[in-house]
Amino acid sequence: MDQQLNVVELCPVAPGKVAKYFTQILVSDTFTIPEQKPDKEQIINVSRDITLADVQTISVDLPDPGVDGNKIFAAGNVYLGVQYSADRPSQTVHYVRFQLPFQAVIVGDCGNLIPSTDTIFGPNSYVVHVCVEKMEYQQIDKRIIFFELLLLVWVEEVVAP
Repeated sequence: MDQQLNVVELCPVAPGKVAKYFTQILVSDTFTIPEQKPDKEQIINVSRDITLADVQTISVDLPDPGVDGNKIFAAGNVYLGVQYSADRPSQTVHYVRFQLPFQAVIVGDCGNLIPSTDTIFGPNSYVVHVCVEKMEYQQIDKRIIFFELLLLVWVEEVVAP
């Protein structure tokens, strides 16, 4: 594990936050409200919290000379907090939390390996961020919700002051 694992959802904004390397992934899943919770009438709010479980620099040595380099592996979870009104006369508000895991491999332009001489590979010299570019959900029925998220997983180079 190369990196700290706390993540603040952050999208790259030039010139202050530049995505030196990145990948985009689509993650989706269907979730069922637990039996002890009431049926939902409608979703009121969806919050999200992102954590990284693993970040590693992977050295790749291919048999062809001059093709060596690195990839960056990141794995984590998007926790979705769903606030909903119950499908009952009192319409009380309830909350349920779902876990949506993801994995990403970050490479250079055109899928090439990142040169191991890149300044991004010094000690503590990069940070992985996750940006939710789009989130959609669909209420399948009173207990089932389908979520689909487009994630931008990107690397920011940390420059020593």
